[in-house]
Amino acid sequence: METALNYSQDELIKMEIRNFVNDGLQDVYNNNLLDFNATFDELEKRYDAIE
Repeated sequence: METALNYSQDELIKMEIRNFVNDGLQDVYNNNLLDFNATFDELEKRYDAIE
């Protein structure tokens, strides 16, 4: 028989933020970061194409 866990909305938000931060730290540790300038340039190209 499985037991259902009931978390409050605040607890769920804290867990989500904690997971987000941990994923980001893991990306830093694994050097899986995007080059800021290249990423920003790509976004500028997409934005200019929409106009």
